[in-house]
Amino acid sequence: MLKKILIVSGPTATGKTDLAVELAKKYNGELVSTDSCQIYKGLDIGTGKDQPEETPIHLVDIINPDQKFSVAQFQKAGLEVINKLHSQNKLPILVGCSGFYLDSLINPNYNTFSIKPNKIWRIISKKISVKTLQKIYKILDKSDFSKLNNSDVNNHYRLTRKIEIKLSSKNKKITNNQNFDILHISLIAPLDFLYNRIDKRVQKRIDIGFFDEIKNLLKKYSWSDPGLQIGAYQCLKPYFKNKKPEILEDCLQKWRYAEHSDARRQSTYFKSRYQQKAHFFNITSSAFKDKILKLISKWYNKS
Repeated sequence: MLKKILIVSGPTATGKTDLAVELAKKYNGELVSTDSCQIYKGLDIGTGKDQPEETPIHLVDIINPDQKFSVAQFQKAGLEVINKLHSQNKLPILVGCSGFYLDSLINPNYNTFSIKPNKIWRIISKKISVKTLQKIYKILDKSDFSKLNNSDVNNHYRLTRKIEIKLSSKNKKITNNQNFDILHISLIAPLDFLYNRIDKRVQKRIDIGFFDEIKNLLKKYSWSDPGLQIGAYQCLKPYFKNKKPEILEDCLQKWRYAEHSDARRQSTYFKSRYQQKAHFFNITSSAFKDKILKLISKWYNKS
């Protein structure tokens, strides 16, 4: 019998985690995060990390901010968690908005383990700015570039690896031999609605201590570390480096716009990537949750 996996995807601020927790309690499930930002320990407020008490969530807080972590490493860790949950007769519920992380777990043709680091390219890339890497990757794969979130777009290491894979003669798809029965729920909403939610969430993160979180992180880590390349932290970097109160609002506005940009990218990605495979539900529609529960019940109880 095929092993079941439930996916709750969608752009930021659509309420994915709250829905996933509700479903986990109903169907004996546990959450598996597919968020590329929430893997870092200590980056809690800036990444909007949810730690639900009602159910376990896997693949958060797995590395330190100064450590590198590839999609291939995530795939290995994620499949191990999924297989473990299946062995315990629990339903893995994948939740998050990082499309590439999600794809690495459910796409049977997604595997880059065979592509080893190119030492010459690594030496060259260290001398290249993030903006130049962006231009190179955009030339190599404009479609994929348009689907990257703000953190990936501005992450030197991840761009280096993506270019490395594209340039490799071994850049071919190899099956990961997984055999899953997948139901993919993807939440959507009008962008204006999401922007309003995002702006409120940014303010909430400031109110609950985001500045203190950054100060504590800088006692142990530097701005060049992979974890601090995440958009929320980079947007506040000029304020913390220059100590000029007058630039604070500009930094905050840059952060809001970066989150808006992520919401647009993620909306485009999920609609284009999973148009034929996912069930889309507008969270502003009446009774959308009832429709989701009905769909899941039918799928879950099917042998």
